[in-house]
Amino acid sequence: MGKFIGYTLLTIIIILALEWFRVVDIPYLDIPDYTSGKTQGLESTQKALDQMK
Repeated sequence: MGKFIGYTLLTIIIILALEWFRVVDIPYLDIPDYTSGKTQGLESTQKALDQMK
């Protein structure tokens, strides 16, 4: 019984990793991309600092 739970968890983790790296597209699973928001925030902060000079 423990094997089946382990295999199921491993399969779910692999599917989530493939979706995160955009290897496959699962229509019902939409993982937000947090990294692009961080780079936009850094760019806007840098622009504001450059304007203060």
